[in-house]
Amino acid sequence: MIERIKKYINLAKDYIFPVFCLGCGEEVVWLCEDCQKKIDASGIWCCPVCHHETSIGVCCGPCQKESFLDAHLAIAPYQEESLIGKLIAALKYQYAEEVKVVFASLIKKFVSDHSDVFQSIDIIIPVPLHKKRFAERGYNQAEIIAMIAGKELNLPILNALERHRPTKQQAKLKREERLVNLKDAFILKPNADVGGKKILLVDDVFTTGSTMQECAGVLKKAGAVQVKGFSAARG
Repeated sequence: MIERIKKYINLAKDYIFPVFCLGCGEEVVWLCEDCQKKIDASGIWCCPVCHHETSIGVCCGPCQKESFLDAHLAIAPYQEESLIGKLIAALKYQYAEEVKVVFASLIKKFVSDHSDVFQSIDIIIPVPLHKKRFAERGYNQAEIIAMIAGKELNLPILNALERHRPTKQQAKLKREERLVNLKDAFILKPNADVGGKKILLVDDVFTTGSTMQECAGVLKKAGAVQVKGFSAARG
């Protein structure tokens, strides 16, 4: 009975709010197969601090002292008006949770093509939303991406972090403002054990890296031995 009700709700939603491809405008899908092939999903492999290209995204030698992230990897380059940018905007700001089907396809292929960079990961941790933002949106887009990655990698998801104070949207701030905005914004949840763990820290977009660095710092101080960042896109 519940599944039948869900089916009717989805049919009604599709009728009232039809979905069109973000690339070509074709009706019914968020991104058709032809447009999905246009996304450069070969990977972004750069130091998380200086953004210079490095082997599998590891933090380069000169930057290691100022980075809590050991590496960062992303599926595609980020631009607001690119297809990946539109997909992320639909997921974050248009409450289009169904777009996760497209992300599932992209992540599945990326993990398959680059399985070696995900070796020796123990757990996956998503970057958290503040509870107020979560209540407004109804879900955490980073957690959705983390769950997809967890399924492909057969790894557990641990919501170990809490954003214990609200912050301004990072996209609207300059680099210096971003660092101040996020300082001490994250804490480790009670009883969250990350000691000795190798962690994949997940968010939707990586730009300056300040969000992930703050989260990685909390995890490292709690005993994590390695933190790699992973995002759908990188600016």
